[in-house]
Amino acid sequence: MKDKIKVLISISIFVLAGFLQSCSNDYPPSIYDPNEKFNPDPQITSIQPDSAFAGVDTLTITGKNFSTNPEDNAVYFNGEKGTIVSSTKEVLKVVPANILGDSIKIQVRVKNALLFAEYYPYKLLPIFVEVGGFDDYDDPFGLAVDKDENLYVSIYQKGIKQVTPDGQTNDYSTMLGDKASHMRWAPDGGIYYVVGLQYILKINPGGGGAGMFAVLPGGANDLDLDADENIYCGGGGNAIYRVKPDKSVKTVKQYPDYYINAVRVYNGYVYVGAKYTGLDTTAVQNGIWRNKILQGVDSLGATELVLDFGTKFPGKQVLSITFSADGDLYIGTDEDEGIWVMKPNGSLSPMYKGVLSPEGYAMVWGNGNYLYVTRRNTDAAKKRVIRINARKKGAPYYGRK
Repeated sequence: MKDKIKVLISISIFVLAGFLQSCSNDYPPSIYDPNEKFNPDPQITSIQPDSAFAGVDTLTITGKNFSTNPEDNAVYFNGEKGTIVSSTKEVLKVVPANILGDSIKIQVRVKNALLFAEYYPYKLLPIFVEVGGFDDYDDPFGLAVDKDENLYVSIYQKGIKQVTPDGQTNDYSTMLGDKASHMRWAPDGGIYYVVGLQYILKINPGGGGAGMFAVLPGGANDLDLDADENIYCGGGGNAIYRVKPDKSVKTVKQYPDYYINAVRVYNGYVYVGAKYTGLDTTAVQNGIWRNKILQGVDSLGATELVLDFGTKFPGKQVLSITFSADGDLYIGTDEDEGIWVMKPNGSLSPMYKGVLSPEGYAMVWGNGNYLYVTRRNTDAAKKRVIRINARKKGAPYYGRK
């Protein structure tokens, strides 16, 4: 009996040993590699500037143990990845993510380093803000600004609203028509505006009502004034019209088969943004042209193509145009980047890449560095009037005195 017990115990021990051995084989191989070499952990000693505009400015992060290969570094702003511009072992240049706050945590990761470098807190500011307190039930169109930086906004079927520099929004004037597609401040303190039809209307100085100013040969969607207080306008009439201060009207340039969306007078020229409505597939479909203002005659100079916008952005339109004081052309569009900037040398780039969404329907510069924009959009929550810090001044508006 004892021999049988010994045999059973021996068999049990053998089976148990086999079972334990089979269990140990179920474990994956160890990921620890004693020969693995890690890069030294990154460190941050300073960040300049002390605060920045989100999604726009370039930060200089000084420290050590960064990679000289930009792709081996990553910089996060509250978990959102920024864009590395350049890198050395001691300096990273990065455009921050488009998030806002005064307590942003910045983290730097370097490939094959074990730990992140951290910097906290940091302030990221907005390059633009909404103004006027308008909501999803307001439908803004034309804009004008006076010499005291009061902003005037045409709200569909709600008249003209005045937004003061300290942010107060007031009822300013009733109007003829359901909206002003575009507006300009008049030399006498009134507001000229067009509604897409065959006339220019005018809001009286001080507000309170509007009346007819001039009847046109065709429809007008936008307008601007020159140094002699002549009004140039255009729209569905396929032409540029000039209205003198005495209200006399002349057709000064034909634009056959082109609907004019935008008009701006700059440096002795009338610039227009227009879309082609004809059947010629070889014609420029959407673009910007200009005509020189000629003294003493009832016509403008030859039509010159400034930008073939439609070839670069098929199916997209130029909706508004304006100029900075140093000659940059700002283009409001329905393209994914709401505003593009064309330099005098012809180079084209977004105003603030990835920050300004479409549409840049109407634009007007204030008296300083602010550019006011009607941002129209199919999403009611994005349909607002915004004030952009352009960080430069605009070219003169001749009606603003």
